[in-house]
Amino acid sequence: MQTDGEQNNLSLPPSINLQNDASGDGRALASEVKGKHRIVAELKRFEQETKFLEEELEKLEKTDHVSTACQQLIQNVESRPDPLLPVTNGPVNQSWERWFEGPQESQSCRCWIL
Repeated sequence: MQTDGEQNNLSLPPSINLQNDASGDGRALASEVKGKHRIVAELKRFEQETKFLEEELEKLEKTDHVSTACQQLIQNVESRPDPLLPVTNGPVNQSWERWFEGPQESQSCRCWIL
């Protein structure tokens, strides 16, 4: 069993003293440990992100002729009509076409912002 003077510092860095400060409260110790934990957690996150980016770079280096494959894909997609859009040779209803045309006279187009 440990006495009050003997404390185990195995899990904390040696710069942290587990004994209470002169004022008698350990709030400074708790905030210092919490701050160090946040720094360690952020460092681990950066290491994981770095590892992920390195793996992605390795995959990109192993990939050959990506631009050629992309060009072939674009040509293939553009040569076929979209199956979800209906094929029409002209406007079905002429009254709808007026909504997509510009104004016939420049003076009749007055947009007032109130």
